[in-house]
Amino acid sequence: FDANDGNIAVVERGNKRVQIFDAQSGDSLRQFSVEGENPFDIGVDSNGRFLVSSWRANYGVRCYSQEGELLNTLKSDCMRAPCGVAVLKDGRMVVAEPLQNCCLLLQPDGSLIRDIGSGRLQNPIYVAVDESRDVPMMFVSDDKAHKVLAFNLDGTFMFELGKQGQNEGEFENPKGIIVDPGGNIVIVDRGNCRVQVFGPDGTFIRTVATVKLKGECAAGIALTPDGYIAVACYKGHCIELYRYE
Repeated sequence: FDANDGNIAVVERGNKRVQIFDAQSGDSLRQFSVEGENPFDIGVDSNGRFLVSSWRANYGVRCYSQEGELLNTLKSDCMRAPCGVAVLKDGRMVVAEPLQNCCLLLQPDGSLIRDIGSGRLQNPIYVAVDESRDVPMMFVSDDKAHKVLAFNLDGTFMFELGKQGQNEGEFENPKGIIVDPGGNIVIVDRGNCRVQVFGPDGTFIRTVATVKLKGECAAGIALTPDGYIAVACYKGHCIELYRYE
C-alpha cells in the first residue's frame, strides 16, 4: 500500500493484482496482475517502479514497471516470508521477515547487507524508514509484542513505542506505519480500530482517526500528497481516507 504522485497503489491479495487509484476521486486508473501466492505489501523506488512482496509459496520481492511489466524477482537465500517492504532512495530496501523474527536490509539486487532486530522482534509485519534524520532510522510494527520498535540501519536498537492495551499510546496488533514530513510516526492500531501519531522521539501525540469499519481489519497505511491518511481495511475490501491535520 503506497501513495505516489497523487495516486494510491493497493495490493490485492485475493485478486493477486495491484490497482492504482486517483487519491482525489477514488477512481481506478489501471491495474496489473502480480505473481506469488500471497502478495502483501508494496513500495515505490526513486524511479517509480513498484516492489511487491509476497510470502508462502513462490515468495519473493518482485519489481514491476509503472505499466505492470515484471522486471525482476528478488528471492535471495536470506528470505523466507517477506512481508512489509520499505524502499530507500538509493534503491536498498528493508523487508520484514516474521518467520525469522527480524528485518532484512537488502541491496537493490536483493543480496543481504545485514539482519536487524534479531533477539528483539517477535513477529515483525510492516516497516517504514525515515531518511530525513541525520542518522536514518527504521520503525517496525510487531503485532505479537503489540509495540513498534525503532532501529538505526546499522542494526542498533534505539527505542520502542507503546505496549499492549487500549489506552492512548498503547496497541493491540499494530500494523501499517508511515513517517510524515515532520518525522512523526503514524501507526495503524488494528485491534483498537484507530490510527495513532507519535513524535520523532516516540512520544505519543494523539489519535488522528478512528477507523469507521470496526472489525474490518485495518492494515496498510499511506499519506497522500494533499494531506490525507489512506487506510486499507482488508476484510472491508476498501480504502478509507481521513484528513491528516
